[in-house]
Amino acid sequence: MVRTKNQIRGSKSKGASFEYDCQTSLKPSFPDIYRTSERGFQLQYDLQSDLNKTVFECKRHKKVSWNEAKKYFLKLKTKAPEYYTSYLLFKPNRQPCLVMYGSSHGIIVSEFENLFRTPFIKHKSTRNRGGKNDD
Repeated sequence: MVRTKNQIRGSKSKGASFEYDCQTSLKPSFPDIYRTSERGFQLQYDLQSDLNKTVFECKRHKKVSWNEAKKYFLKLKTKAPEYYTSYLLFKPNRQPCLVMYGSSHGIIVSEFENLFRTPFIKHKSTRNRGGKNDD
């Protein structure tokens, strides 16, 4: 199946919005978190906290299989800076945000709220809705 330009544009928009949601939700635990694209980096991960030596890859798909998520996570681990912890944040449609991470017990998947002890929230849009000025 070939995707149209509008479908590709919609996918990129959905992914970028999810990155902002992840950044906003992680801010209480990682106050210095930033989107790598904002700093002009062309890295293989989306969010980074240097104080906590942590990187995050964010994926928002209609469905995410175990094999697909594991592939993203293992790639992230190889691309992360040395001594940084890696987390894959992913959200299938109409499902909670899930987190894949490594431990001494292997690969673990947990709900965002259970792992980070903070709710997963949507970021506030910077767009001026309805054409009205907030002044």
